[in-house]
Amino acid sequence: MQKYIDAMLTAARLFPLVALMITIPYFIVQYHRYGSVLLLRMAVWYSFILYMMCVVFLTMLPIPASASDAAAQHTQPQYIPLQSIRSWLSDAGFSLLDPSTWKDTFYSRSAFILFANVVMMVPLGIYLRYYFTCNFGKTLVITFGFSLILELIQLSGLFGLYSVAYRTFDVDDLLTNTLGGVIGFWLARPLMRILPSQETLNAIAYRKGQHVSVVRRLTAAAADWLLLGLVILLALYADTPLRQYLLARSWKWQLTGAGILYAVLVLTYFIVGEWLLGGRTIGKRITHLRCVDARSGRRPTLRQCFIKYAFLYLGYPSLPLTAALILIVIVKKYLLESQRFTYGFGLMVLYGLAVTAVMLRVLIRTKQMPHAALSHLQVINTLQKPKQGDDR
Repeated sequence: MQKYIDAMLTAARLFPLVALMITIPYFIVQYHRYGSVLLLRMAVWYSFILYMMCVVFLTMLPIPASASDAAAQHTQPQYIPLQSIRSWLSDAGFSLLDPSTWKDTFYSRSAFILFANVVMMVPLGIYLRYYFTCNFGKTLVITFGFSLILELIQLSGLFGLYSVAYRTFDVDDLLTNTLGGVIGFWLARPLMRILPSQETLNAIAYRKGQHVSVVRRLTAAAADWLLLGLVILLALYADTPLRQYLLARSWKWQLTGAGILYAVLVLTYFIVGEWLLGGRTIGKRITHLRCVDARSGRRPTLRQCFIKYAFLYLGYPSLPLTAALILIVIVKKYLLESQRFTYGFGLMVLYGLAVTAVMLRVLIRTKQMPHAALSHLQVINTLQKPKQGDDR
């Protein structure tokens, strides 16, 4: 019993990291499809991920410390249908006409394993019917297929990591797991009377998607920067001499080069790119957003794009950078001995103060952030609600 608890605790400890990794992709998909993210749908999705992690860990953990430990745990696969059930009843001496055998039969370890295999897949049936709107046939096939994958992973010794299977492949597990999925499918029916249907959630999501939220804009920006980061990583991976050259440089040179690359990306991709594409970067296109002139509704000019992103990606970051430089000066006073650093530090302080003053002045007068107020640009929604019946 303890090993099952440990497996689920391991899944719970790793879940925050997994949730962090899938958050941006999840937001991108939701904003692309519906224009908004609903808390209920998000909670169901994250609970589904945690559940799937628990199932996978329950079938794979604990992993043997060595090949000899795996060999010691090895047992022969069981390919005969219902053999495990017959062995369970036979070993317990079960007799339907003898009530004295019932307790030992149903309180045995074999009974617990069979019961656990059924219960383990009940939530999957519920998720498939409610969240993924699967009918009975799809639920049956998906549950059986998922169980088969888990059993084959066990049979393969964790994808061949071990020469022998350290967990038992049992064809009866396929039957009990599938039974659990079917039970979950039917148990989902009363739950669906309480929770809103997916059609209702879709309608709410489309309605909320007409308003462009801050999180939606941040998701579009995150998609853009993820794309740029992926392109840079692929370029460094493909160009080995360039990668080796950069790694051989000092950290100061690397930091300077990263700063120059950052400024070039802001200029070419966000400023010039958004201007050429009529107010839409790739991230905005994915999340159905467009940047337009707030006064006329027309596509932005190059000047407007420059003002917006100069503040957004160059002006605002200067403030925490200035604070970091001040901290460095306090911690390492000897840096002030460098005349070049002193001049640079002074310029950064003046720049940070200027940006702060402009931000405060604009916020007080217009109640808008400077990049929006000075550029006269606004971000609008371009997602159109599909016709009834086409929103799934």
